[in-house]
Amino acid sequence: MNVYATTTDLASAPWNLDLDERAAHALLTRATVKVRQLTLTAVYATDPDGRASDPAVVDALRDATCAQAAWFDETGDTGSGAAGRYNTMSLGSASLSGGGTGSGANTTAATAQFSPEAVSILQNAGLTQGGARSW
Repeated sequence: MNVYATTTDLASAPWNLDLDERAAHALLTRATVKVRQLTLTAVYATDPDGRASDPAVVDALRDATCAQAAWFDETGDTGSGAAGRYNTMSLGSASLSGGGTGSGANTTAATAQFSPEAVSILQNAGLTQGGARSW
């Protein structure tokens, strides 16, 4: 799988995440999956290997991936969205509470899976349905 950012990107400003190589790569791989999900219908030029060839698109994919990985690290939720939905969660005797790390108790697991910053980066680059750029 083509991962949109490197561990060096993630350790650099503005992300500055100090993670070991394995943990950083795992976060970037999961973040790339989420960025691909957000850009599923995006149309942009690619090279023969299927990688974006426009430098602006490459930068947006890299930055969104780093933002998503940083958000995973900050929230402690690496992709399911469950941490964004509940403040507490127990399996024994099934105890759940609402409120989570999202924007209030009405945050759904689906919306809690995506970094707001990553979404904004992709929208500003025109890589989502709500984006500003047309290719």
